[in-house]
Amino acid sequence: MEFPIIQKNWKKGMHKVGIVYPNLYYGGVYCLGPLILYNIINKLDNFICDRVFLDKGDVSKYDLVGFSLQYAPDYYNFLKMRKDCKGIVFAGGPCVNMNHKTLSKYVDFFVLGEAEVVMEEILGKFEGNKEKFLEEIKDIKGVFVPGKTKKESFAVVEDINDINYPLYQPFPEKIDKSFVFDKVFMLEIERGCNFQCKFCAMPQLYGKTKYRSLENIKKIIDDGLKLNKRNKVMIYSASFSHPQRKEILKYLIEKKVRFSVPSLRVELVDEELLQLIKKGGQKTLTIAPEADEKARVKLGKNVKDEKYFEFIELANKLNFETLKVYFMVGVDENLDEMIKLIEKIKEKFKKRTYISVNPFIPKPRTKLEEKVFDKKDIKQRIKYLKKNLSKIKVKFSGVSQAESDWRLGLVNQI
Repeated sequence: MEFPIIQKNWKKGMHKVGIVYPNLYYGGVYCLGPLILYNIINKLDNFICDRVFLDKGDVSKYDLVGFSLQYAPDYYNFLKMRKDCKGIVFAGGPCVNMNHKTLSKYVDFFVLGEAEVVMEEILGKFEGNKEKFLEEIKDIKGVFVPGKTKKESFAVVEDINDINYPLYQPFPEKIDKSFVFDKVFMLEIERGCNFQCKFCAMPQLYGKTKYRSLENIKKIIDDGLKLNKRNKVMIYSASFSHPQRKEILKYLIEKKVRFSVPSLRVELVDEELLQLIKKGGQKTLTIAPEADEKARVKLGKNVKDEKYFEFIELANKLNFETLKVYFMVGVDENLDEMIKLIEKIKEKFKKRTYISVNPFIPKPRTKLEEKVFDKKDIKQRIKYLKKNLSKIKVKFSGVSQAESDWRLGLVNQI
């Protein structure tokens, strides 16, 4: 049993919508995108909406089936589930926004951009007839109907404070160790990113950061915690750059609510912020130097190594237990300088470090989208790192899976 769920009485003339996270339930419950649509669609009189997962739910019973595609590997699960769909199939999410052509053969229409602003208009055109429906929605901004829409466009939220927040966030009443996190209330405080990292699609997809007002955030916290009966908040943010981020954390602390924050931009952190994070019950900090300093700057992440060392000093001072550190290979990095940086980080942080090295995957709609994924070169780089970092525990992600993700992101059709 899940709680809280939106309960609606079935009446004649209603249409069923399934919003699908095409992967396992224990990870999908933490994805905010499907929850946004679940909340929006269930407010419409003539529609009833359920969430569906790879291992939970049946896509065959819905008039419309919407897939939220967050990661390229989910394409395979999408194809598997698509076979059972009997209704109209639509898709959205980050993967679709970067390249919708990949799945154009299997999708009746795409929602490009931020679905909150167009979903009501789209569903308002639906009366049951597929061809009539697709013809009527083909020119809506943010809708792309393969074979009908002539030019792609993106739906954009102008003011994030004007859209309703997804307060209903169902979780199973009991969770086990298979779940990624605790039962939390997910709080999106901002959307987009002001930084211009060349490898990241966020600025291109969502533009400059849109911040929720502190007043709005406080109301969402109050209403969300009361409705969901949770005592922990997971803060959603690309860079945690909200100008009132300290005030947000102070409010949560005042309410005696635990919270977790995302990966931190070290240049935005000071001791007071880390003290607040510690008071909120978080024991682990996450940072992403990406590569050696010279390569990092070329990537558009203009942060000196010294800033990371200063951050680590503060983390030590405040007795944080774990530091997660993320790097990439395949970005023209200087491997010897990167090795030195990893060794220094390991030496300077006094407790447990989790260091991860991942192959760089060029993504559509980024400044590095035309860079070729050189599998042979990346394998050689990882081999060199493993040899020279043998005394340090480092997790290396698979090269073959990364290459597959790259190809899926670029192809016009599968």
